[in-house]
Amino acid sequence: MTMSVDLPEGLEREIDSEVGKGRYKSKSEFIRDAVRRLLDERNKIDHNRLSVEAQRRIDEARETDEEYSSEEVKNELGIEN
Repeated sequence: MTMSVDLPEGLEREIDSEVGKGRYKSKSEFIRDAVRRLLDERNKIDHNRLSVEAQRRIDEARETDEEYSSEEVKNELGIEN
């Protein structure tokens, strides 16, 4: 897929510099790597948020002696099967 992106000059110079240093073969490779890293980081943040929320609910259930099925927990956390 081809995509066009407008970047401020300063940012484009930074990308050109990285390519010029041989860290990337092209601007496209740099952009692909940057997008992958951003998405990976967001996924980690989402996973951590879910882990914290799941632990909070586990602790809450232990305090009240309530039992939840794994399906109930997944549904409440919005996790698809």
